[in-house]
Amino acid sequence: MVSDVQKRMKIVETYKKLGSLRGTAEKLETNVKTVKKWVDRFSEHGEKGLIDKRFKMPVKLKGRSR
Repeated sequence: MVSDVQKRMKIVETYKKLGSLRGTAEKLETNVKTVKKWVDRFSEHGEKGLIDKRFKMPVKLKGRSR
């Protein structure tokens, strides 16, 4: 099974080879917006940038009891 980070790394590696957002999107059957997002995050943060941070653990509210 391929992890999400491995899939995103493949996007970055393919982009580096081709040098084209559109070409990468077509080759990997995704869209240009997705390719740009992961290439930009990788450029800014390295491999750590390929981890999706949308799903954070909920923060427990202070002073609230059940």
